[in-house]
Amino acid sequence: MKPGSIYLRLLSVFVLIVTILSSCSRVDIEEYTAEGVSKLLATYRYETLGDVRYGLTFRIDTGKNTPVEGIAVIEFLRTAGREPLVLDFKVPGDYLKTVAVNGKPTEAGLVNGHIVIDRELLSRRYNRVEVSFRAGDLSLNRNGEYLYTLFVPDRASTAFPCFDQPDIKGRFTLTLDIPSSYRAMSNNPVVSADTTEGRVTLRFSETKPISTYLFAFAAGKFELVEKEIDGVKMEMLHRETRPGYVENNSEEIFRLHCSALKWLEDYIQIPYPFDKFGFVLLPPFQYSGMEHPGSIFYRASSLMLEASPTLNEQLSRASLIAHETSHIWFGDLVTMKWFDDVWLKEVFAGYMSDKIAGPDFPDINHDLRFLLTRYPDAYEVDRTRGTNPIVQELGNMKDAGSLYGGIIYNKAPIVMRQLEQLAGEENLKRGLQVYLNKYTWGNARWDDLVAILEETSQKPLGEWSRMWVREAGMPIIKPVIAEDDGYRISLSEDDPAGILRHWPQTLKTMVITATDTVTAELAPAERDSYITTADKPLCVIPDISGRAYGTFLFDSISAAYLVNNLPTFEEPLLKGILWINMYENVISKTVSPADFCETAMRDLQVITDLQLRNYLAERFTSVWWNHMTAGERSARAAEAEAMLKGRMLSAETLSEKRSWFGTLENVTVSRRGMDYLAALWKRGELPGAALRGTVQPGGRLSGPVRLSEDELCTLALTLALKGLPGAQGIIAEQRERIAGKERLERFDFVIPAVSADATVRDTFFENLSDPANREREPWVLEALEYLHHPSVAERSEKYILPSLEMLEEIKATGDIFFPGSWISTTLEGHRTPEARETVEKFLDEHPDYPADLRLKILQAADHLFR
Repeated sequence: MKPGSIYLRLLSVFVLIVTILSSCSRVDIEEYTAEGVSKLLATYRYETLGDVRYGLTFRIDTGKNTPVEGIAVIEFLRTAGREPLVLDFKVPGDYLKTVAVNGKPTEAGLVNGHIVIDRELLSRRYNRVEVSFRAGDLSLNRNGEYLYTLFVPDRASTAFPCFDQPDIKGRFTLTLDIPSSYRAMSNNPVVSADTTEGRVTLRFSETKPISTYLFAFAAGKFELVEKEIDGVKMEMLHRETRPGYVENNSEEIFRLHCSALKWLEDYIQIPYPFDKFGFVLLPPFQYSGMEHPGSIFYRASSLMLEASPTLNEQLSRASLIAHETSHIWFGDLVTMKWFDDVWLKEVFAGYMSDKIAGPDFPDINHDLRFLLTRYPDAYEVDRTRGTNPIVQELGNMKDAGSLYGGIIYNKAPIVMRQLEQLAGEENLKRGLQVYLNKYTWGNARWDDLVAILEETSQKPLGEWSRMWVREAGMPIIKPVIAEDDGYRISLSEDDPAGILRHWPQTLKTMVITATDTVTAELAPAERDSYITTADKPLCVIPDISGRAYGTFLFDSISAAYLVNNLPTFEEPLLKGILWINMYENVISKTVSPADFCETAMRDLQVITDLQLRNYLAERFTSVWWNHMTAGERSARAAEAEAMLKGRMLSAETLSEKRSWFGTLENVTVSRRGMDYLAALWKRGELPGAALRGTVQPGGRLSGPVRLSEDELCTLALTLALKGLPGAQGIIAEQRERIAGKERLERFDFVIPAVSADATVRDTFFENLSDPANREREPWVLEALEYLHHPSVAERSEKYILPSLEMLEEIKATGDIFFPGSWISTTLEGHRTPEARETVEKFLDEHPDYPADLRLKILQAADHLFR
């Protein structure tokens, strides 16, 4: 096309758009066609459109940069409406090729990421819009040998034109034109495959009604494994090349999926509702899993475990599979109406996964696991000035990604346990069955479920829901000890927001005296709720149930008692509660970091529960690096390293030995310690008994343990980070050891972050300003962890301001968890007044900064403000 004709075409499109928009009032149309999907647009489309069908065709070539061309045929019924039709399509203007409405070609352009179509071109009932286009690359996740889509929460419209909101469900029919060396998977089965001249055209059957964020496909050089168990046919695509991994893992992966499906069908009393069941294992996938019906996507490393995996690794895999499978009913079959209720699908997937996976692991203390996996991460957000309620306000779908985080994934399950206790387990089960049957293939809100549960349980839940689901933050609960003919112990409740809110809950409080231990149920801030003792309390533990929620602060006498005596507590759940509370008291400065670490070192030598030991080792490491000074670390390094080395050498199981090694590797700061780690890297194994190593029945070790490739890579990078002389030679040699192409690319990506050369690090960070260099987000976050490690925080402080300045673009170009992970990984290792000043100044100078990102910064910077 000649330049002159391009000008005339653009002019005609501009005139057409102005004419269309002028038929609406100015204020309405600005919101109606605003960037993203506003509530106004979403509501209008939901009320006026129905029976949506998408016929999508994509041509995919080899290579990462070749355009993906597409055709979309969108059919729908228009039941009412006086406004123009708005389709969402967030791509550069020249990606839109042609538009035809009901068979008539029309001039159309893009307005704020929308195709706006004159209402005069639409019929009052059936309509058909055909669009030819180049697909946007943002959510195609392209690699030289494969690609996969990831459209949650509002990214489908970055690839093809659609109504990108969760309550307009559509039926999708997909055609893929791909190289004949490729395999592909989508939501539905392939119904035909035509091969010609090195290409194959795959046609998939029409899906059931699903939201746009659930439509998906993957295509590329994958291997296919198929399996049928008890009548359930399943298929898996993977790219695993390491010897033995597929053989050692695939049977269990298929079994776990089948087991979860059968359990859910029995619990919910609704058969599996979709047409096929498959999953794709992707090497650098952004999340652990994504629940596309018929084609669940997983991060490969979450399912393909090392030989002789630990019990916790096996449970994590089983829980993940159960979680994603539960989404088939909770999220796919019944979907939230608007993304402010996204937590609803997540909390019930988590609730179900606990019930499904738990019984298969009777040797694991599941109450302790719930405590250790949910409470710390919930507190991590809820203690900050950037916290948010479980149900958050959402005015536009473009901000939906910011709703994800520690509150919906960790506080919500805690609140759900409260709900189960309030309503009763059977009443909750019956209510969920009613809810899923009533809203099958449709959309629902939290309030719809509350109304059903009030009916099935015959209990009022409105006030409970308002306080725990719709309010942000958590109470601060402290013991109050009064001398009154003996001692009277009650609990105070403070609202950190200073607005005198009250969170209804009952705590099980323990009071320890020199002669007795007393427990009783107490309600915070209730005048008549207290415990009396004759002797002076030595320790007051506000809650020992593991079900209460809040910041539980110790008085000075109790804190001193626990510093001296915590290792003597034996019951695992109680010990877990105490260590979580001890860490929160470090954050609140009622327990010193030195006291925490010294008590932890004593306890790590006697704890027998593996979950608890792993949690405490992780918290010990966090306090060691983030709360102790360099001088305090140096003074305790010899003792800490010797203790951890001793535990590693004496460990009798594979999981124990690897766990202790990981902590030793992380904590080591002395030259002697680093030389020891370098020797382990050189040998490629952890020392054991005299015999060469195998794992005997029961998990007992006989001889040394070979370090995995991932462990050796991490060790090489850690030694370089900590400045061991000669570490660059270790890095170079480790490169030669790596067998897989993608694993070598990942290692090469991270290496600059640990370089001793400031120019290399600066260039690496500058390169991250290009979205193309941030595509593999797990790699980026791994590199940032090294770049901002507390041991080198001084040299990386200069990256804080540009990292803050990039955050808006990262939200626009990254996936849903990436903005929060980017800024938390950036700030976690910094503790100086200068770092605090940088963050405060940035926020002060940007008073109109997006509210969701401001909260992410406040969450990540909480430690700087204390």
